Amino acid sequence: MMCLPSGTSSNPTHRSLKRLNTCLSHRLGRRKALFEKRKRISDYALVMGMFGIITMVIENELSSAGVYSKEDFYSTALKTLISVSTVILLGLIGAYHSLEVQLFMIDNCADDWRIAMTWQRLTQIGIELLICAVHPIPGRYYFLWTTKLSNHGGKIGAQWVPVDVTLSLPMFFRLYLICRVMLLHSKLFTDASSRSIGALNRINFNTRFVLKTLMTICPGTVLLVFMVSLWIIASWTLRQCERQHDDEYANILNSLWLVAITFLCVGYGDIVPNTYCGRGMCLLCGMMVSLFNLGVSFLKTYMPKKN
Repeated sequence: MMCLPSGTSSNPTHRSLKRLNTCLSHRLGRRKALFEKRKRISDYALVMGMFGIITMVIENELSSAGVYSKEDFYSTALKTLISVSTVILLGLIGAYHSLEVQLFMIDNCADDWRIAMTWQRLTQIGIELLICAVHPIPGRYYFLWTTKLSNHGGKIGAQWVPVDVTLSLPMFFRLYLICRVMLLHSKLFTDASSRSIGALNRINFNTRFVLKTLMTICPGTVLLVFMVSLWIIASWTLRQCERQHDDEYANILNSLWLVAITFLCVGYGDIVPNTYCGRGMCLLCGMMVSLFNLGVSFLKTYMPKKN
């Protein structure tokens, strides 16, 4: 009887190895395609989020300046654009997490998508959808806001304030999408050699790792970008909280002065926030600046010794 060589296709072991290689190549190709698709969807989500924020700022500035009122067509049109961009953003967030589940199934050779739906992932999806869903809705809605005016002798003031003020400020939480885009476009995350070295050393390439790497490589640039961005956003939100009660905040330069002087020195006390909204923004901004400076100082002093 003639024996066939082990390298022929009649060998069962050879056929099973060939099927395994074909399956692995198919999985790797599909995984690469999902990676690229996830990156594009994350970019589109950031564009939609930034479009909603910019449109919200324009609408609030025009209505507060008296160019039109909340009942006019232009206000309704801009708010409709915000609502449409919000619906698209929610769909993109859902698509992003759907791709995350598919990548989890490929990496862990799972056949059922319910394995990937842990309570941590469900909580993350719910929080992201809640953050991105908040936006000013079309229409004219007001509420009575009563506060003590510290800049005017402590008298009590009451104003009918549009609900858009309370619905517009949380839209800045959408800026977390910038960190996701930074992660997906980082060379530490996309480069195969970096990921191989990270896998051997059990390094998890997440957003926190990328930010720590940036703060280690260029702490001055990261600190400057963070401080300037926080200064502008905090000043604008403080102005929105206070301008309904105090005319001094109608000029954004006063808000910029308050935030800068209060956090760069002891503060002069010539301008102070009146509402709890403004005080909360000042408190939050001060805590973020202090924690960020503490983190940068820790990295500059501890990481060189560790290396």
